[in-house]
Amino acid sequence: MKKKIESNAYRKNKTGYILVQILTLIRIPFSILFAVFLLSGKDTTTKLVITMTLLVLIEITDAIDGKIARFFNLVSEYGATLDPFADSISRLIVYWALASHHLILFLVPLSMAVRDITVAYSRILLAQRGHSVSARISGKVKAVIQATVSPLVLLYPYYLDYTGRWPFYVLSWLVISVTLLSAIQYVRDAIISIKRHHRHQY
Repeated sequence: MKKKIESNAYRKNKTGYILVQILTLIRIPFSILFAVFLLSGKDTTTKLVITMTLLVLIEITDAIDGKIARFFNLVSEYGATLDPFADSISRLIVYWALASHHLILFLVPLSMAVRDITVAYSRILLAQRGHSVSARISGKVKAVIQATVSPLVLLYPYYLDYTGRWPFYVLSWLVISVTLLSAIQYVRDAIISIKRHHRHQY
């Protein structure tokens, strides 16, 4: 019944659905542009302005796509799946570019990739058993930390002379720790789900 209602809503406002999905997916080309600009040419004020603007656009679209979908009654299972996908890909590209530019440890994008793969498989296990795969609080905290740290890392060369190297390591390990810890809740829920499934079988 729910799928039927969602399908009817989609037919009534197909354009709205498409626009919301575009708003979600546009984070990926924004992140690619960020990487291209950051890794090409010399560091200049113009490059900083462009890359910082792209970071802001990535985070703004992430913040408003869900709100717009809920406000205009455009929420869909497809959109709920697409949103974390766009988040993962765009942030992974951003942090890979930052690491390639020696602004953060390469362990950061590696930890993000490991976390996202782990969470994806945990969500599959939960979905197979009819459990919720919605974002956990730990995932939201992780997203806020990653969004906050990226501009600080981008500005690192401009305050390096005043602070020394310690922000490089502190910010790197902050993101690594929060990113990996955010996977624990999903893994725990998946393990509990598997144990319950086995108990029902036997």
